[in-house]
Amino acid sequence: MRLALVTVLAAVAALGQASPATASDLRVYTSVPGVYQVQATSTNGTPVFHDLGARITVPAGTTKYLSSKLIVSQATVVTETSHLVYCRQAGSTTLVDRLVSGQNVLTGTTTTILTRGMITAPASGNLTCSLEAIFIDHSASTGTRTIRVEASTYLEDVFGVLAASAQTYQPSRVRVDSGYYAAPVTFTAPAGVTSIQAIGDVNVTTCYGTRPETLCVGGRLTGGYAYVGTQLVVHQLNQDGSVCNTTTNGALAGVTVSNTVHHFKINTWHTAVPVLAGCTSRTFSASTRVTANAGAESIIVEANHQSLTALFVP
Repeated sequence: MRLALVTVLAAVAALGQASPATASDLRVYTSVPGVYQVQATSTNGTPVFHDLGARITVPAGTTKYLSSKLIVSQATVVTETSHLVYCRQAGSTTLVDRLVSGQNVLTGTTTTILTRGMITAPASGNLTCSLEAIFIDHSASTGTRTIRVEASTYLEDVFGVLAASAQTYQPSRVRVDSGYYAAPVTFTAPAGVTSIQAIGDVNVTTCYGTRPETLCVGGRLTGGYAYVGTQLVVHQLNQDGSVCNTTTNGALAGVTVSNTVHHFKINTWHTAVPVLAGCTSRTFSASTRVTANAGAESIIVEANHQSLTALFVP
């Protein structure tokens, strides 16, 4: 089952506006922690958006790096959880930009979902970005269905207005049977800058079952889990486009994603990518390397603002 967040991006209710963020490194915690009802599986076509009461404003014509952690616990059923940062202009219900994560939260666990990325406000006006969530039963159960949002849940303006940045969202859903480079982005470091920062996040879905979704047909569908590798890869280029230097966040790192979890967000980053004077340009290309181990199931890299790569200077 695909997360409701993929199909409901246009069906958003209006939310009130908050005061603009006036300081860098501003963290706003949820004002409404506590227990929430989980929708029945049969209602996933009409999701309920929960406003978690945290907002940050991005001034017109600027870009900010927003980061949010949704921390949930005490789910009574396996819960499809959509973690949303939705950005609108004042007085409008239209989404201008958004950051999205999705994951199935298991019963009896505490789960943290990290959603982040660059948000750019148009020159025509500020954007107010709100923290929201959707909770839908993944198990078609009956009876009481609830989940708890912890008070430590927050939305954060990490650096204030950024000096320079570039970001690419994954343009389409892609099945990965072996390896793939997701959401490639290009960025030119400003003069005088000696290092830049990078993030690369992917939302993945396991392929399984006797009647899989269309994109999974032809992939590996058995085993009970996928073993997913990720690595953030940043190249500094020469003027002719050849690679001058490569920086990664470390070796390829693997994680097991069970079919019960099914949807999973993986975050990678590097806070000090060097800008080398010996290269003949200051242009960088970056992407998130994603692998699916041949001994386990194939995966899908999700689109719709769920997977992205970004390069930036705070």
